Amino acid sequence: MKKNKKINQAFTLIEVLLASFVLEIGLLGIVGFYSYSFQISKIARQETTAANLASGLLDEKLAVSYDNLPIGPGLKTRYSTEEDSPFYDYWQKIDVVYITTELAESTNDTNMKKIVVTIFWPHDGGERSFQTATIKTRH
Repeated sequence: MKKNKKINQAFTLIEVLLASFVLEIGLLGIVGFYSYSFQISKIARQETTAANLASGLLDEKLAVSYDNLPIGPGLKTRYSTEEDSPFYDYWQKIDVVYITTELAESTNDTNMKKIVVTIFWPHDGGERSFQTATIKTRH
């Protein structure tokens, strides 16, 4: 004769609560990671935009002849004055100085000019910037 044993295969309330707590902690970590990754992605997009704007401005200045490239600090101005432009929040500053063969700044024309392009944009209540430079020589 066989005995029928009844086996309880259900979870207790404490086991269910503990499992849901562990799952919740894991999900909160994932949500925090996504929030952080969106922030990093936004910063990378802004820096890439700034680098591309600076590169374009530098190319424009390199297209100007050596003698027509004015020396002096530039003014910080908006990259675009159109409010609906994606570049409205970006600012530009272009500085041009004479430099020596040792790359030190000079007040005299040394047949070498350093062009420094800086792009600024607002970020978290402050300001971030990207800067690039090149040298133009007289031919």
